[in-house]
This record gives sequence, structure tokens and C-alpha cells, in this order.
Amino acid sequence: MKIDNNLQSFYKSNITQKLNKKNKSLQFLPKCLEHISDKKTIIFNGEKIKPSYLIDIVHNLLLKYYFKKDNKFTLNAQVLKDRYGYLYKSYIDYLMKNNIIHMVYNYKAGRNSRIYALNPTILKQKIKRTNNQDKVLLKKYKKKVFDTIDFVDEKISSIDPFVREKLISDLFSVEIDFERSLFYLNLLKKSDVDIYNRNIYSVEAINDKHIFYHFDDYGRLHTNFTILKAFIRKNCLTIDGLETCELDITNSQPLFLCKLIEDSQTAWVDKNEFQFFKQLVTSGNFYQYLIQITGEKDRSRIKEMTYKVLFGHNRFNSKPDIIFSNVFPTIHNFIKLYKKEFGNHKFLAHELQRQESNLIYNKIVKKIMLIYPEVKIVTVHDSLIFPKKWHKEITDIFTYELNREFNLK
Repeated sequence: MKIDNNLQSFYKSNITQKLNKKNKSLQFLPKCLEHISDKKTIIFNGEKIKPSYLIDIVHNLLLKYYFKKDNKFTLNAQVLKDRYGYLYKSYIDYLMKNNIIHMVYNYKAGRNSRIYALNPTILKQKIKRTNNQDKVLLKKYKKKVFDTIDFVDEKISSIDPFVREKLISDLFSVEIDFERSLFYLNLLKKSDVDIYNRNIYSVEAINDKHIFYHFDDYGRLHTNFTILKAFIRKNCLTIDGLETCELDITNSQPLFLCKLIEDSQTAWVDKNEFQFFKQLVTSGNFYQYLIQITGEKDRSRIKEMTYKVLFGHNRFNSKPDIIFSNVFPTIHNFIKLYKKEFGNHKFLAHELQRQESNLIYNKIVKKIMLIYPEVKIVTVHDSLIFPKKWHKEITDIFTYELNREFNLK
């Protein structure tokens, strides 16, 4: 089955129309930059620099922090020069001199780039938002959208370019119950300022139709919606005015680990242990079993424990590793040996994410857009958000492709 050319034209036309109306970017504005936010230029070290660029740099660092929860950033000189011009060093110097960022590691030829971090006090404060109207930045933002859609290169994204067009186009059709979302988030303000800041930004951006997206190197699509609290996703979103529902893969990462072990035909894993593990993950009972074994009642903690084993360093004194290895000793050994073989503890996580992406985007979403092109979809890694009226049709495709991927009945 081929994607209709008219459909492809529709996606591009829709994105173009939305972008042509865009005259500002909603961005984070920390207190340390509020005093210059209304100025077009300022003088620093004898050079005329633009506060809009300073805000843009810090905004993007904050976004990366909220997605990765890691306050360390590589600032590539060529990327900075392309985005901010020949004075890019002055912008970094300003941020360092004013204690907004600091250098963690200096550049060493053949070893590492310069690594920076945000001042931790910024992350603990209330962060306002501002409308950045810099025309140069807006032009580059719009260019990036079309470059990402049109560039057929797996180094940018393994997602089919036609699917990428649909995914971006459909984001503009989502509406959010702004007041209800704010009411919910205000209850979280005191308990976790990071969760509050990243969610309040996403809610305001969705409401303002400022669509953020990023296709990472491992097949995932990150958007305004992927950092939203589940309550908001499930209760505060509509698509073209229609009530939505969410469909996801149960215990997805352990499930893809199961497939990886099976496909590798490894001798590292005991066959009986693997069959039991496979039974748990394919039936969706993996986390429930660990809850029973450990006595831990909080499912989210069990999930976090599993992720630390799958994606962490697997240190011998790590409590999650001890628990997991007691229950699945040879599978735990496979996890360690797999990471060691490829020389990077993150490699397993990236491989599982690639498998997840291929199933969700290149099989499930692509089949939906071929059979039901009128259905609009928002993805959150291993889950789909779509109008509830299409629940049966989408569930049938989702289930069929899931069963085929994992050889289930």
C-alpha cells in the first residue's frame, strides 16, 4: 500500500499554513534575564548583542534539562555560530560572567567538547515565560521544521519521512483544557518544581499553538505532549474538538528486551527462566509479578527500578540490580554482558528505543494513516492519543501489529 500523494501534499500544506501564521516563540524566562528581556540589544565587552539570543540559549538548555533530567550540556561551537552568528562566543561569555551557566569540563582535543551546566538556583526558582519575537530565530525555526520533514536520512530519524509529516501536522490539531490543566498543576507546584515548570510550559505552549518537537538519534519523537503529566494527557486534551483516549504497550521496555534476547539466540540466558520472563511480559504481568515478589506497592517505583537495571550501570551494590538478579539471574547477566560487548551502558536503552520506534511509527502509525488517513494521532513514545470515536479501529490495528511483532496469538 502506498501513501496517497494528495495526503502528503495536505500534511505539508497544513504545516506551512500554521508556520506562516507564527510570529513568536514561547520560551522560558528565568529571573536572571528578566531585566534585559524588553531590550533589543545590550552592550557587552564592547559588542552589541541581542537579549533574544541569550533567552533562546537558556530556554533550550532548560528544555534539555527537563527532558533528560541531566544538568550537563555540550555546546558545539559550529552549531552556536550557525544559530547566533560570529558573536556566539560573546553570548556564552555573558552567560558565564553573569553566573547563569558555568563550565563543567573544558575542551580537550580528541577527548571531549566543552561541557556546561546551568546555575542550580535557576532550576529551583519560578521561571516565567516570554514571547520571543526575534525574526532571525523564527526563520531558522521554520527552516528546521521543513529540513527535518524532507531530509530522508536515518542519522536524523529512522521514522519514515511521510510519517514524520503526519506526526508534525497532527500536533497542530490538539486543543487543551487550559484552566483545568492549570488547576491540576498548581497542586504540584510545591511538591516538585521541575515537574511544575516543564508541564506549565508545555500546557501554555500547546494552548498558544507553539509546537515543540525533536526527533532524536534513537527513533523517538519528543514533543510538548511527551513531558505532560498523564492526568493532563488523559483528561485535558481534545483533537479537533473530539474527546480523546490513549492506547499504550504494556510493560513495553521489558517486552522489547524479551524480543532482543529471543532474536539474538543467545546462550547467556537460561531457557526456562526466559520462558517464564516471556510469559510475564507478553501477558502484561511483569510489573505486577515484581510487586508481589518485592512487596513494593507502588507500581511506579517498580517501573523505575526496572529502568535503572535496563538503562543504568548495573553496579554490584545497586539495590535494583540485586533485586532483579535474584529473580532473573541469567537475564540480568545478559543485560550486563550486552552493555559490555558494545562498550556503553546506554546502548541497550537506545536499541530498545529503536525497536519501540520502528513498531509504533513505521508499522502502527503508518498502517493507520494508510487505512484511516482522517484519524489524527499524537504519540508519546510507546502510546497513541487519538479521538475516542476511532477506538475500535485503532485498537484492532494496534493489537494486530503488536501480536505480529512479538509472535503472539
